[in-house]
Amino acid sequence: MRFLKRLFRRRRRRSTADESARIAHELERCIADAERLVASRRHDEALRVARNALRRFPTSSRLRSVVSFVRREQSNGRISELKQLLQSRREERDYRELASIYLDLNRNDAASEIMQRYCDDFPNSSDAHAQRGEVCLARYFGELFARDAWMAMEHLERAVELNPECLVAHVHFAHLYYAVGAHRHCANKLAEVIHLDPANSRLADLRENVLQSAGDEEEDLYSLFESAENEHQLPCDPTNFPGRRKFTVENRGGTLDPNLFASAAAGIGRRLRIQQLAAIGPGGRPLAVAGEERESFVRLAVRIDGAARRTGRDMNFGTMRRFVVEGPFGRIVLVPAGHCAVAARAPRTVSGNRLAEGLETIVSASRAAPEGEGE
Repeated sequence: MRFLKRLFRRRRRRSTADESARIAHELERCIADAERLVASRRHDEALRVARNALRRFPTSSRLRSVVSFVRREQSNGRISELKQLLQSRREERDYRELASIYLDLNRNDAASEIMQRYCDDFPNSSDAHAQRGEVCLARYFGELFARDAWMAMEHLERAVELNPECLVAHVHFAHLYYAVGAHRHCANKLAEVIHLDPANSRLADLRENVLQSAGDEEEDLYSLFESAENEHQLPCDPTNFPGRRKFTVENRGGTLDPNLFASAAAGIGRRLRIQQLAAIGPGGRPLAVAGEERESFVRLAVRIDGAARRTGRDMNFGTMRRFVVEGPFGRIVLVPAGHCAVAARAPRTVSGNRLAEGLETIVSASRAAPEGEGE
């Protein structure tokens, strides 16, 4: 009986490892195909390949980069035209269109810069402040820095002050409250929206659902914003809110499968000579660990992750795509991966870019959607 149990466990581990290796190989092939098509300037084909692959690997940053690059190339002509127009004239519609294009491309920093100019040129325009609040909201949903949430509220409040019937500002307020779990705030704001737009049945239905989740206790926005930043996740998915704009939430993704993660890490880890590896979840909780001195490396990874996020927030860089520490111990690379972060230590002879790409592949492979999902 013991022999059969050992044999079953051995076969199950081999099956999981084979599946993980197949998924990782599939992901690497999709990335290679998309990047090859980009290099050949076959942009439409590259976009199709990358988007199809993202249904299977929704958290792959390299696939998202292909999509962003192609869409940016396709939009460059109109962006240049609008920039020239804004040099010769200052019209609100040009600011709005350019900011909208940047938001669609997930270029939130560029959109923020344009909206700053919009507000400077039209300080008493409720639309300018509502649009600036929208850009801050896009940054917040992407980075989860509480500073961006407060800045969004500041501009939305100014928009409502200038025009109490500014529907866009009221909707964005409700969207923010919904995402952070401020259910009573959200319900109250949705009541104002429905008063201004009685025909909006989707938001009326949402208000009924939100009211059912609202408690009697007073909601502290400061605590909710701080909690979301510290935990690196929102209580409610902002993409489920039926608002005017569907914000891009890069950090959204499937749940990390520890078995697939461990198997992918074993295969890619051998190739990259990874000596220690740790996946850290919200609150510094270890999700997967490999190598020697595991507890000490987890503690180190948590500190590096905290330093990376604080640096991005304090210096207004946004979430860092990778964080590298080098020393006599070798090279440690940390990659933010949605609601978690992954850190690995390898010899300094291993390229930091290769190590970061390997970590991203491990995470994306371990979060792959079931085959056929989304098709």
